Amino acid sequence: MDIRRKLFLKRDPYSRGKDEGLFVRAVREQVKRNAAGSPEYAAILASRSFSPDELVSEEDLGRLPPLPTLFFKRNRIFSVPEKKLVVKAFSSGTKGARSEVGLDLSSLLYGIMMMFRLFSLHGVISPIPTNYIVVGYEPSKHSDMGAIKTAYGTTKFAPALHREYALRDTGTGYELNPDGVFRALMRYSRQPFPVRFVGFPAYMYFLAKSLKEKGISLKLPKRSMVLLGGGWKQFSGEEIDRGSFHKLIEETLGIKKERCLEFFSAVEHPHAYVRCPSGHFHIPSYTRVIIRDADTLEPVPEGTPGLLNFITPLVSSMPLASVLTDDIAVYGTSPCPCGNKAPYFDLLGRAGVGGIKTCAASAAEMAVKK
Repeated sequence: MDIRRKLFLKRDPYSRGKDEGLFVRAVREQVKRNAAGSPEYAAILASRSFSPDELVSEEDLGRLPPLPTLFFKRNRIFSVPEKKLVVKAFSSGTKGARSEVGLDLSSLLYGIMMMFRLFSLHGVISPIPTNYIVVGYEPSKHSDMGAIKTAYGTTKFAPALHREYALRDTGTGYELNPDGVFRALMRYSRQPFPVRFVGFPAYMYFLAKSLKEKGISLKLPKRSMVLLGGGWKQFSGEEIDRGSFHKLIEETLGIKKERCLEFFSAVEHPHAYVRCPSGHFHIPSYTRVIIRDADTLEPVPEGTPGLLNFITPLVSSMPLASVLTDDIAVYGTSPCPCGNKAPYFDLLGRAGVGGIKTCAASAAEMAVKK
């Protein structure tokens, strides 16, 4: 039996219990599988003098060489034949560079089961028909961005009556659709069905701000929700604090902050982290987080800022067991007022592409070019 099965089918996604040994074994198995299927990845591990057999305890996870997201933007690397990939997704890209991620069937199925458990716990799964405002891109044949697939997938967690998109597909690109969104929202507000807003925080802010400027204050059905992720990106100069953001949403749409969920994920790390009411991203039992020093890549103590490194055994089709992001974060285990006992991380900002060309990235690039 696939060792991932017990890990990803846990009833409580935040309860670790006695599963630490299971998690390490699952990571070790995936690293071996990826190295066996990818000579490039095997060369990367060898260049760092690392053997998967060194993964015996939780403390050993920090020794697993992380691959930076920048590496995936510059290299295509799979551990299975591409014909076995059932889903592909691309990052939005930085100056044209995009990560390409592909999942085989087993990785996809375990990922779906994992997400179902997590989102059920957070009240996102619902059988009630729902109207959607997607404050993001409409799916299109000419775009394969992971963010588009994620937003559309989120509209599957409650049966969709109708979807309206803030960025509408023109056949060759995208155009803003403010009038369409406004008309749809007014129509939804007269119906008894919940309304869900899915997509980017910046576009959600622009929508709520526009309603406030128009003097519009709606009271959408109480099961309505706001589900956001992806950060503010090019609109960082417009970003407001979470308290003011939630207040604006409640004033214009009647949705309380308890029904506003913010997610964090990355194309290179197909997991979702949910920000709790206290502002922390709690870490589920099927992932681990290490904060690394930006210069040495050594793990740093709790409470010390550093580069955010995710570890997971989910993906068997690509070497995504340890992915180093360009996000700056801190790790915490102190009791959280929200009641979730799982450890967490807090995002502080981004290091920028130029600041994360680490020794690991250099070694990885050299290994792939051999």
